[in-house]
Amino acid sequence: TIDHEVQSIHSDKTSNTSKIINTTTYNCTSMMTVASILISIVLVTIITKSCSSSALSRARSLETPQVKAIEGGETEHLDFWQNHEDLLQQAWKEWGKEQQENLPGLDDDTIVMDPNIVQRTHQLRDNPSMLLESAFQREFWSDEQIPNVYSCPSFLSPTGIRRLRQHLTASSQAKIPTRRPNGMNRYGLVLDDETQGGVSYPEMDNFRHWLVTDYVRPMARMLFPEWIGSHDDDENHYAFTIHYKKGEEQNNNNKNNTTKTDVQLKEHTDASVVTINININLPQEDADEEDYYEGSDLLFFNEDSGERHSIKFEPGMAVIHRGLHRHQALPIQKGERHQLIIWLFGRDGYVRILPYDKEEQLTVTERWSKDERETRRAQASTSLFEL
Repeated sequence: TIDHEVQSIHSDKTSNTSKIINTTTYNCTSMMTVASILISIVLVTIITKSCSSSALSRARSLETPQVKAIEGGETEHLDFWQNHEDLLQQAWKEWGKEQQENLPGLDDDTIVMDPNIVQRTHQLRDNPSMLLESAFQREFWSDEQIPNVYSCPSFLSPTGIRRLRQHLTASSQAKIPTRRPNGMNRYGLVLDDETQGGVSYPEMDNFRHWLVTDYVRPMARMLFPEWIGSHDDDENHYAFTIHYKKGEEQNNNNKNNTTKTDVQLKEHTDASVVTINININLPQEDADEEDYYEGSDLLFFNEDSGERHSIKFEPGMAVIHRGLHRHQALPIQKGERHQLIIWLFGRDGYVRILPYDKEEQLTVTERWSKDERETRRAQASTSLFEL
């Protein structure tokens, strides 16, 4: 009996010891598993941040190709932009996140547009009518100087210009390689999320889509109803800035000019159905000395008379015209001039060249309605930055 009790006690101790060992082993295994998971999370976070940082640092370490051609420069250094497309997009994504607390908003709430234009545009969108549209055109858009070239003397407010210029200056100083704006202008920025070498971050992309969708597209449809008779004619856009600065005289016969400034632009047409050209210099009373300029008027060819007429391009002013209307920028005589330009065109670069008959044109309601496709593209562009 005693042996049986001793054996039973020994068995119980062995069982308890086994339980303790199993429990300890389980706890150790669980702790190791939790530790492994935590280490993995930390490593993934470190690697993710490292990769993100390396994208910006690697982009900044690239040597931007020198722009030279003053004609046919669309494909200049194309290999460079194609080879580094993904890296540059990732770099802008990271840079945009870094700067989101430092740069101002760009929308109706931050008084980017002239408040009177904002008010009239909202009225037309809410209650479109021919009467309101005609009054809006008479009040803000005139083509008295040159037929079919419309100018608005105060399109962007000084506050809006100052805010936009803050973004453009910061983008220019980001040390990320940027592509020339077009085949003739060498200095400026491409503001596009689909163009290789373009500047693309949420605040700028949202501003661009907002400006086009809420203002530029419906105004273009209003002013040129015979050329935009379908939403397919203006569903795409291309935005860029250009920069003229008084500097060394250029030899315009030299297609590989190497001067460091653009001072003028020879006569040309645009790859668009409609173009809007916005002067983003500040008015003289608000401008710094280097921001004040002289000269650099816009010159348009009058298709009816064969004559050429100039428009004095004032700060904050917008000029809108058909892309195929021949025009040029005269030499700048003093200071610097900054412009924001937006081309409207159809899918795959399609540009309408034949006018629509009256019965084929968009109604006033269709002109001021938002295209759902453009809204979806803007939402998709924003979502990509949130991933």
